[in-house]
Amino acid sequence: MKKIVSFTAALSLFFNLAAVSLCAAGPAAAKTAAKPKGGIDLFTLNDAAKPGTITINQAINAALQNNTAIKTAEKNAEIYDQQVRQYWSYVYPRITLSGSYTRALEQQETIIPALGGKVKTVLRNSTSAQAEAALLLWKGGAVSAGIKMGDYFSQSGYLRLLEAQNKIKDTVTVLCFRIVISHALIQVQQENLNIAQNHLKEINLKYKQGLASDLDILNQKVKISNSEPPLIQAKNAYEIGLLTLRRVLNKDPQDPIDLYWQLEDIMQINFPPLEELYKIAREYRPDLAVARLNTKIAEQNIKIARADNYGEISAFVNGTYSGASDSVLMPMSESNSSYGANAGLRISIPLFEGFRVDSIIKQRELAYDQALLLEQDTERGIKVEVKQAWLNLNEAKQRISATKGTIEQARTNLERTTLRYRNGLASRLDLDDSALLLYNAELQFVQAVHDAFTALSNLNYAVGKEVIVK
Repeated sequence: MKKIVSFTAALSLFFNLAAVSLCAAGPAAAKTAAKPKGGIDLFTLNDAAKPGTITINQAINAALQNNTAIKTAEKNAEIYDQQVRQYWSYVYPRITLSGSYTRALEQQETIIPALGGKVKTVLRNSTSAQAEAALLLWKGGAVSAGIKMGDYFSQSGYLRLLEAQNKIKDTVTVLCFRIVISHALIQVQQENLNIAQNHLKEINLKYKQGLASDLDILNQKVKISNSEPPLIQAKNAYEIGLLTLRRVLNKDPQDPIDLYWQLEDIMQINFPPLEELYKIAREYRPDLAVARLNTKIAEQNIKIARADNYGEISAFVNGTYSGASDSVLMPMSESNSSYGANAGLRISIPLFEGFRVDSIIKQRELAYDQALLLEQDTERGIKVEVKQAWLNLNEAKQRISATKGTIEQARTNLERTTLRYRNGLASRLDLDDSALLLYNAELQFVQAVHDAFTALSNLNYAVGKEVIVK
C-alpha cells in the first residue's frame, strides 16, 4: 500500500529530490564541504543545539495545543455535543413538582344571623402541593427531526475543529518553510558577498601589476556595498519568521526559539492524479462535509416547522394535596387534608395562528435552498483550490528539474573564469558575468523549492489530508 508521509517528510522529499539532481557528491560531502557545492547544500543546517530548538512537527503540535483558534473550536464542539442532549430531552418524561403555603395574618369570619354570630371560615395555616409527570408522545415528527439535527450539529462541531486544525497545520508548515527558505537565502547572499570580496582581491592584484585601473577597484567596491543589503534583509526575514512562529505558538517575543530540520535519504516523490485528488477532497475536506451537514440541518428545520401544523399528543399522570389547620403547618389527618390523582392524554391542535407557521415554513425552505447553493459553491471552490495547488506543485517540480546541475555548473564556470582572469585570459566583465550566473542560478533554485513547499502544503490542505506517497 502507498504510505502517507508527514509534512516534515515532505520537506525532506523535496530537499533530496534536489540533492539527486544537483549534488552528485551526496549528503556526506555536504557535511565536509568548505563552501556550498550544489543547491541542496544551501539548506544544510549545522547547529541543532541552540536553546529552544524545535522541529517542524514539534512546531505544528505546539500550535495545535496552544493556538486560541483551536481552543475556541474545541469549545464549540462541546457546545454542539450539549445540543444533542438538549434535543434528546424531549424524549424523556418531564416531571414537575410545585407547592404553596399560606399563613392567615387575620382570619376571615363570616356572619351567620341564624346562629347569632360570626364563624371563622379560614384556618390559620393552608398548604397545597402538586406533582406531575408528562411524556410527549407525538409532535408531527419534530422530536425525531430535532434529534437528527442535534447529531448533525455535533458532527459539524468536530468537523469545524478538524478544519481549524488543518488551517493551523497549513499556516505553521508554510511559515516553517519560509524560515527554511530564509536560511537558504542567507547562504546565497553570504556567498554572493564573499565572491564579490574575493573578486576585489583579484582586481587589486591586477591593479598592482598595472593590468587594472582604479575604476575597476571602485566598481567592485560598489558591488560589495550593493551585496550587503540583500544579506541584511535575508537575515532580518529569518528573524521575522522566527518571531512570527513565536506568535503562532503563543510564546513571548523574547523566548529563545530556533527551527531545526533534517534531510532524510528519500529519492523520489509521487502524488495522485488530479481526478483522484478531487475524490479525496470530496471525502476528506472538513468544510465541504460541514456544508453538507448544514443542508441536512436546514432540511430538518423544515420538518420541525411543519410539525407546528399538526399539534402534539402527550400522556400525563399527576397527584395533588391540600390541607388547612390552625395548629400545624401541613396537616395529614383525613379531617383537614385531601389527596387526588389523575392520568390521561393531552391533545393540542392549532386551528389558526394568522399564517405564522406557513411563514416560518417558507423561510426555512428558502434557507434550505441557500444551504444547498452554498454546498455546491463550496465543492466548486475546493476543486479550484485542488487544481491550483496541483498545477503549482507540478510547475515547481519542473523548475527544479530544469535547474538540474545548474548551480554546480555555474560554480565551476566561476572558478575557471576566475583562474582565466588571474592569468589574463578573461576580462573583468567575464568575471562579473560568471558571478551573476551563479547568483541567479541559486536564487532560481531556492525560489523553485520555496514554491514547491508552498504548493505541497496548499495541496495537503486543499484535499483535507496528506497526499504525498512514498
